[in-house]
Amino acid sequence: MNKNARKEKPKFDREVCIACTMCVNICPTGALDLEIRNSTHGFRRYPVLTDAKKCIGCNACEQDCPSGAILMVPAT
Repeated sequence: MNKNARKEKPKFDREVCIACTMCVNICPTGALDLEIRNSTHGFRRYPVLTDAKKCIGCNACEQDCPSGAILMVPAT
């Protein structure tokens, strides 16, 4: 395994997410984007991992999420 390979990826809890877009803005590699999704809060723009190859598992999105809606989980 490449020692630089990411070991974790973000998992988003849309019921906790406040759709502030901070995670998308803080991502240093542009691996996250916004997608319109339906939830109990109605249609909102939620973060999604659009390019898993770009994700370096830096944890910036999880650390900066004001609502605690992001959890880093093992990459598969």
